[in-house]
Amino acid sequence: MVSFRGALFFFIVGFAVSTPISKRQAEQSTEEAFSCEGRSPGMYSDPKNCSMYYECVLGHPVYHRACAPGGPVFDEQDQMCDWPENVAPPCGTQRMVTEAPEPFTCEDRAPGLYADLLNCSMYWECVVGHSAYNRPCAPDGLVFNSLLGVCDWPYNVVGTCGTKAESRDTDDAMAGSGNETDDAGSGDENTEETVEVFSCDGRAEGLYSDPSDCSMYYHCAAGHPPYRRPCAPGGTVFDEQDQICDWPENVAPPCGTETMPPPFTCADKAPGSYTDPQNCAKFYQCVSGHAEPSHRDCPAGGLVFDAELMICNWPAAVLAPCGYKTE
Repeated sequence: MVSFRGALFFFIVGFAVSTPISKRQAEQSTEEAFSCEGRSPGMYSDPKNCSMYYECVLGHPVYHRACAPGGPVFDEQDQMCDWPENVAPPCGTQRMVTEAPEPFTCEDRAPGLYADLLNCSMYWECVVGHSAYNRPCAPDGLVFNSLLGVCDWPYNVVGTCGTKAESRDTDDAMAGSGNETDDAGSGDENTEETVEVFSCDGRAEGLYSDPSDCSMYYHCAAGHPPYRRPCAPGGTVFDEQDQICDWPENVAPPCGTETMPPPFTCADKAPGSYTDPQNCAKFYQCVSGHAEPSHRDCPAGGLVFDAELMICNWPAAVLAPCGYKTE
């Protein structure tokens, strides 16, 4: 007599054998493996997994890479992992612009700074006799404050680009903003003295440090007097080399405290990913036979490079100095 356990075993085996393979399973079993043949070097989406991607390098096998955990997907257009809201379908949910907006122009506008309606971290500058300049806010995380005419932190900005609630002290803020969009000089004696010393004569168009104030800079435009501009509040200083305002630790002396390390190289290093000692949100990637590394970004939103797992990860899961995970 067959026991109950034996009967159950025969029932399970019989069910498994008789259960038909689904159409999807059959398709998967016959799908061809991804190949870099006929493709240019670069990164390509994994059609079966949005959180994965393939990398093609001349003379090497296919590299199958993973985006950071927590939801980022691969954006083949921008060649990076990013949040779904920033990625076009099918992997993302980004809304595609169907009609191109009218290009910004300085015609009929007074000289000054204007918000870039398509990008909160950019702004337009109008100078008489010149086409519009499209400039970035810096360091990362700043947005343009239309009220004050400067790049500022989102918590100080009202509207779609910021998180500050509208208040009745708006007029007071405007009055005390110190926004310098006209010719050089803020109105006080010290500024007028500095402007008399600094001159754009003999200088190419561009941005120049204010020798008397690291948090200010001058803009030279042909045929115009110097424009004196402020960096964002909170301790940022002007970096003449990179032409942006940044944190002092990222700026060379005398305005900053940055020490220049030797450039990273893949020489004598095994293929793989390596921490960027200067920026936890970036990492270097080395490929066999190439001394020059690829410099990659972790997806925006707070992710840092995890040297232990060789992926971008949340700081809570990463050991110091880039994270705060305890062993």
